[in-house]
Parts: sequence; C-alpha cells; structure tokens
Amino acid sequence: MVNASSPLPGKAPLRVLIASRHLPECTGGLAAYQRGLAVELGRRPDMEVCFLAAEKGGPEPRIQGPLPAPSQVLNCPCKRRAWMSMASRPFLHPLLKRGIATAFRKAFANSQWRGFSHETNPDVVHFVGTGWDLAGFGFLELARKAGARFTVWPATHPGQWGDDVIDLALYRSADAVFCQSQGEINRLVDRGLPQKKAVLCGLPPMCSPDGNGGAFRSKWNLGTRPMVLFIGRRDEGKGFPALLVGWKSVLLQNPGAVLVLAGPGEAPALALPDNSFLDLGVPDEETKASALAACDIFCLPSAHESFGIVFAEAWSYGKPVICGPAPASREWIQDGVTGLHSSQDPSAVAVAIARLLADSEQRSRMGAAGRAFQQSRLTWDAVSAIHAQAFCP
Repeated sequence: MVNASSPLPGKAPLRVLIASRHLPECTGGLAAYQRGLAVELGRRPDMEVCFLAAEKGGPEPRIQGPLPAPSQVLNCPCKRRAWMSMASRPFLHPLLKRGIATAFRKAFANSQWRGFSHETNPDVVHFVGTGWDLAGFGFLELARKAGARFTVWPATHPGQWGDDVIDLALYRSADAVFCQSQGEINRLVDRGLPQKKAVLCGLPPMCSPDGNGGAFRSKWNLGTRPMVLFIGRRDEGKGFPALLVGWKSVLLQNPGAVLVLAGPGEAPALALPDNSFLDLGVPDEETKASALAACDIFCLPSAHESFGIVFAEAWSYGKPVICGPAPASREWIQDGVTGLHSSQDPSAVAVAIARLLADSEQRSRMGAAGRAFQQSRLTWDAVSAIHAQAFCP
C-alpha cells in the first residue's frame, strides 16, 4: 500500500525550486523562512528542493554553515539602472519584462545549471520577493519555459511596500501568492490580485527550542529581575524610540526592571540608567533563544509587519507579547488573551508593559494561551502542508 505522502511507484518527486534575488544566507526572517521551508519540504519523500538566486551578495550578517539544499547563483544583476528606471514607469513594464526575461535566459543558459537529481527542470518555482526585486520576472520566465507552476511569497507591508504597480504585475502573473494575514490579502485583492490566487499562511517559530533562561540570567547577573525583551531593527517602524521613552516611565514603578535589546542598529540614544537595560547587539541563535526563555514579556511595538515571526517565537516559550499598531500583528495577536495591543505612543507602551509586570497570573495565562495558539496554527507541519497544497492544487 502506498502512503499518501509518498510518491507513486515510478513517479518522481515534485521538484521545487526556491528562488530569490540572493541566496538565503543571511540572518533575516525571509532567509530563515526559505531555509526552514527547504528543510521541511526536503523531509517529504514526494519532494526535492533546490535554491536558485539571481545574483551574488545579499544582506549581512551571514549564517554559519551550508544551506540545507543544493544552491546556485545565476549572476544576473537585478538592480540595473535602466531596469529600475523602467520599473517606476508602468507604460514601460512590457519592455522591462522582456529585458529581464532575455537576461535571465542568457544567464541560465550560461550557468551550467545542475538542476535536480533526476531532471533539470523544476515542477514549481517558488519566488520569495516582490516585483521591485525584478528577479521575480526572470524566474517567472524560467518557470513558464519549463512548464512549471510559479508561486510567490512577497511578505508585503500593506501600504508601505510590496503592493506597488510593479509588484501587482508580478503577483497577477503567478499561480498562487502566499499572504501572511487576511489584511495583506484584502490589500492585494483591492489592488487587483484575483482572490483565488491568494493563499493565507502564517509562519512557525524559527528560533532554537533549546533556550536556557536560567543560564542567560546567570550570565548577565539578572537574578529574578523583571525582564522585558525587544528583538528587531532599532528604528521608528519597529517602535524602538517609543519603547525607550516609555521605558523611563516603566522604571518609575519598576525600578528593578531590565530592558534587553537585540537586533541591528545603534545603541540606545536616550540617557537610560546603565543598569536598566542590556544591549545584546545582534545575538547568535543560542543567545536569542535563551533571551526568549528568560524574559517575562516580549515587546515589539511596530507599525509595519508582514507577520511578526518573533511573536510566534515568544509564544513558543510561553511568553506574553505586546505588539504595536501593525495590522498583521494585531490580526494574529488576540488583545487581552495572547498578548496586548499598543499604539506607538510611549505612554501607551509603558502602560502595557506595567500592566503585565504587575500581574504574574495574567502573564502566565497569556503566555500559555499564546503557546497553545502557536502549537495549533503556527507549526512547520501546518505551514508545509499549506505550501504542498498550493504547489499541487
């Protein structure tokens, strides 16, 4: 008897090409998503996975170790001045698409593409990026030439980026577009994406499950001090300045509390007491997981998120979370149940933090509810099943 997840006798596995402008070698969320997806799909006997990138380079810092699937780079630069100029002029988009398609065909022909173990062409090209990455149009061309299904994971920030005219031109050409919230779906449908192409899919935690909170507190001499954790870029969009200003108010009621900061960007610009915060810089995965295990509250009052994977990571450690006005985060986080909603007003952030610091039972209850939600909806089993269904409708 053949298992439902196994390939039929004599039938080759589905060949899935995960494509992006750069190989997923950096520490960001989209790169982690691509690596995690490759691992999960690669475990299935009915699928085979490869990575293909348009060009070398990419964001820093880089991960340690190899990628979890075979990879190759086409060396087809996507930020050419002429292409970028045409991308901003919708009437030139047909010419732009032809130019990118021609360049990709030449780069692909010259790449000595090794392909999959039993066949060169993919069955699915899954592009991670937006129209403004430009590479998507090249990978669309490769998919159509191969007779492959073309899907996109754009991770848009509705109203901010990822939903421009050039972006929708790519999404409308796809067979399926993965959206991380209903709000993202609504925005893209309003902009012209056919509803039937939208696939709702959240994300599972990408952090290590083995964080040691006790060791973290011991290393930094935190003892039993109330600890609030921020992980993210240190900019206005993530609510970092509001959190720093609000933290001064938190200290008035909780003078022993400590704010732990992690993520790229500058150190705190405000004159906070030296013993009231701990700056981890950009931590490694072990340190990040241990900080999540050690904290009492996770706070990221961001205004723009495509999803907010760090909330799922905090929930995986049973922690209550505080989000900002980002619609996607508010959609996934149930106010008063799995966390709290806040504006980016520093006083509102301070009130939310103080409320949870003052009530350990509420923290435990919200953290448990968040973990239960994450375990039921935001797991790799659930996410990979949604992808498999979209790849083989």
